[in-house]
Amino acid sequence: MPNGVKCGVEECIYNDLNRNCTAESIEVLSNGNEIVGTTKGTRCATFEFERHTNDDGEIRR
Repeated sequence: MPNGVKCGVEECIYNDLNRNCTAESIEVLSNGNEIVGTTKGTRCATFEFERHTNDDGEIRR
């Protein structure tokens, strides 16, 4: 991923500790509500949920 691609979604597996996107590529789509003129009208299709706890319930990272 090129430098400068930032992600504020802490729950995404591709978000490193510095808010950089580490995915090999990203896909951004409209969210289907026809309001693409704002950031609320888009969504990241690359998102994958990262489990933030281990099997003992301890927060990991």
